[in-house]
Amino acid sequence: MANTVTSTRLSSSVKTMLVSNAAGISLTTDYAVMIDPFDVEGFDRTTIQFRNPDSDAQTAQVWGTLYGNPATVGTAATPASSQWVQIGDDIAIGATSSALKSISTTGLRQICVRVKSAATYTTLVEQCLVHCQGTI
Repeated sequence: MANTVTSTRLSSSVKTMLVSNAAGISLTTDYAVMIDPFDVEGFDRTTIQFRNPDSDAQTAQVWGTLYGNPATVGTAATPASSQWVQIGDDIAIGATSSALKSISTTGLRQICVRVKSAATYTTLVEQCLVHCQGTI
């Protein structure tokens, strides 16, 4: 799966990037990578919004790394690679609701997002949006 990425320069000193899941993801009780790893090295802040139109709850995790080319974060409860570190706690997304999480990405090189569901569900395109803002 690939991300959809839109980069914008808002002014001579501010830039933004919007990243979203470009395809539906099949969720189960195991984690699935919803947003593939992407570079946040030039951004200061990141906000992630999760949309869950399904009738079952979901759990999301945001992972970050300082490694330039880390191994996969994987789908098991414990990441396949110790190069990744979870940022914050698990994010609970209630049935037919949404959740928003903001983080400081200063010093991080890459982030990615994993999600699992209480039951089998196929997500929609753009069900997870990641907005990054940085200073030029």
